Amino acid sequence: MTKRSVPAAAFAVVRDAAGRIRELEAQAGRLLHESGDTAGHRRLLTEKCLILEALPEEAAAGLDGSATPEAVAFTAGLEDFARRAGLALQLESIFFMGALLYPDDYQDGEPNDLERFLERFAAA
Repeated sequence: MTKRSVPAAAFAVVRDAAGRIRELEAQAGRLLHESGDTAGHRRLLTEKCLILEALPEEAAAGLDGSATPEAVAFTAGLEDFARRAGLALQLESIFFMGALLYPDDYQDGEPNDLERFLERFAAA
């Protein structure tokens, strides 16, 4: 499968966000399971959702108004992640926030949905 190229700046924004999300999820898990800190857990998962919700806008500057089919597909994917994150925030569902990016059959160590999305693209 050929990867679709998008501007490197936009790709980097999303790649960095994916890494930050992994860090937040790990910290949230430690807070919940090691300290029983449900408020801290919720705060970090909320931050995860806010990052996802901001992705289309954050990546737009790096896309520099590109209307290529690749840029359009990249933006549409980011908008879908943002929409689902916004819904999780609106519902205030900690379960939805935590499960966001993970299919039902997810196994530890596999890429999450955002990481798999990035695998379909390459930085140009």
